[in-house]
Amino acid sequence: MNKLFISLIVIFLFNACNNSSKENSEDEGKTEYVAISKMSMESLEKEIKKREKALKQDSTKMDKRKAADLMEAYATYAERFSNRANSADRLFKAGELAMGLNHTTTAIKYLTKVYDEYPDYEKRPYSLFLHAFVLENQAQDLEQAKSLYEKFIAEYPTHAMADDAKYSIDNMGKSPEELIREFEIRDSIKKAQEAA
Repeated sequence: MNKLFISLIVIFLFNACNNSSKENSEDEGKTEYVAISKMSMESLEKEIKKREKALKQDSTKMDKRKAADLMEAYATYAERFSNRANSADRLFKAGELAMGLNHTTTAIKYLTKVYDEYPDYEKRPYSLFLHAFVLENQAQDLEQAKSLYEKFIAEYPTHAMADDAKYSIDNMGKSPEELIREFEIRDSIKKAQEAA
């Protein structure tokens, strides 16, 4: 009876040790999921770098899912850590990604927020221009787009994009075929003047 009892104890201990080491090895391979809205600033920074790298790996075309994931991380960072120096840049990048994904409402939201809340941000003029561009080309709200282009020209008359804003106003609503015809006419007039 003693031998049977000792054998049972040995078997019990052996199984307990096996189960414990098995649980530990399973836990080592797992990473705990933390929603980005709950991540610390350092964790979110790492997550952004990871998502940027994942998006850049596919250089032939933009992976929409990876772009949307990165957009979400940028926006979350800007929202949670709005007082950080790089928050405006992260929000601007989120706006660019939203624009590229044709998430019109989201792009407008982010670009408007950059313009309204970060007056000293170096790309603030671009956020206004891109907002007008999204209204014109994605939302098809030509009246509002024209208004924003005019605002851009008034606020930033010497900006590199001022001529583009004027061009957009002048050609708003024209089809690609109309634009091509106008370019051809201008080109032939220019050639005729040079020949004379």
